[in-house]
Amino acid sequence: MHRRRSSTRKHTTGFTLVEILVALAVMGIAVGAIYGIFIASNKSYHTQDRVAEAQQGVRVGVDFMVRDIRMAGLDPLTSAGAGIEQATTTRIRFTADIDMNGIIDNPQDEERMTYEYDSANSRLRRCLYEGTAGESWQTLIDKVSVLSLGYLDASGNAIATPVAATNLNSIKTVIISMTCNGTDTQGQTFSRTINTRVICRNQ
Repeated sequence: MHRRRSSTRKHTTGFTLVEILVALAVMGIAVGAIYGIFIASNKSYHTQDRVAEAQQGVRVGVDFMVRDIRMAGLDPLTSAGAGIEQATTTRIRFTADIDMNGIIDNPQDEERMTYEYDSANSRLRRCLYEGTAGESWQTLIDKVSVLSLGYLDASGNAIATPVAATNLNSIKTVIISMTCNGTDTQGQTFSRTINTRVICRNQ
């Protein structure tokens, strides 16, 4: 009796070289696209971060000025002679009797203050007690490209700058326009500007 030997063929399946190359090419394109999106997103994130930084810088500078200028001329006892002492397009100096003792004398209460745009160094500076032994300058913000100050009287009419000493008491509103610059990830310069009006309630 003869036994039949059955032979089974083993069928093997795999990828051809062409298929592998095609798969690698598709994968390369996908990875390249993902990487491109990542790079673009990363640049956009850092640019927005720098824009926000510039925006915050200009806002901080303006907020400082608004807070202090509102107090200009505070003189409850009418004996301190408080008010705006100098007003130009880039500089304002004023006093306020913060401790209400009838004289401008308290450095801790910041009763004499100057704001000045230092264009040579692109910065906003503040000085306490300018012209006295206690004079103290500080830089508030850097990268300031423009600081423009304007002044209005009670009727809303513009007062010519620099404001003459005889017209300083006529200032009722101070217009502030400040611009700060920054650089994005491409090395391009951008700027952010804030405009506001401050009513001098005590002038």
